[in-house]
Amino acid sequence: MAPTSCRYSPLPMDEFPKKLGGRKLPGRVWIVGILLGLLVVGLSVAVSVFAIKANSPACKDGLRAEQECRKITHLLEQELTQAQDVLRGTEAQAAICNQTVETLKMSLEEEKAGGHKQHELVQKLQEDIKSLNQSLQEKSAELEKKSEDLEQLRKEIETMVSAKCPPNSGFSLRLSVVPVLLTLSLQALLA
Repeated sequence: MAPTSCRYSPLPMDEFPKKLGGRKLPGRVWIVGILLGLLVVGLSVAVSVFAIKANSPACKDGLRAEQECRKITHLLEQELTQAQDVLRGTEAQAAICNQTVETLKMSLEEEKAGGHKQHELVQKLQEDIKSLNQSLQEKSAELEKKSEDLEQLRKEIETMVSAKCPPNSGFSLRLSVVPVLLTLSLQALLA
C-alpha cells in the first residue's frame, strides 16, 4: 500500500469554534489554565531555590551544627539523669542521716534522764555512806569505850585474883584467856 498523506487544511480562527460543535471554551478555563501554569512555574522556581539552598555550605554547616547540638543535648541529658540519680541517692542518705540524728537526740535525752537518775542515786548513796560512816564512828566509839571497860574489868579481875590466889596456880593462866573470851563475846554482840 501506498502511503497516504494526510493533509490538514488550516482553519481560520473564526471557524475553529464551528468545528468544535459550535461551543466556545469559557474564559474561566483559560484563567484556570494560566493560573495552573503560573503555579507550576512558581513551584519549580521554589524547588530550585530550595535545592540550591539545601546544597549550600551554610545549610550543610547548619546541619552539622544541628547534629552536634543533638549529640551535646544527648550527653547533657545523660549527665542530668546521672546527676538526678546522685541527687536521689544523696537525698536518701540525708534522710537516713536525719533519722540517725533524731535517734541520737532521743538517746541523748534518755542518757541525760538516766544521768540525772544516776546523779540522784549517787547523792542518795553519798548520804547513805555519810550516815553509815557516822554510825560506824558511833559504833567505834562505843566499841572503844567497851574495850576500855573490858580492860578495866580485866585489871580488876586480875587484881582480885592475885589478891586471893598464889602466883603459881593454874588460875592465873585461865585469867589470861578471859580477855580473849570477853573480846570475842563483845564482837559477837556487835555483829
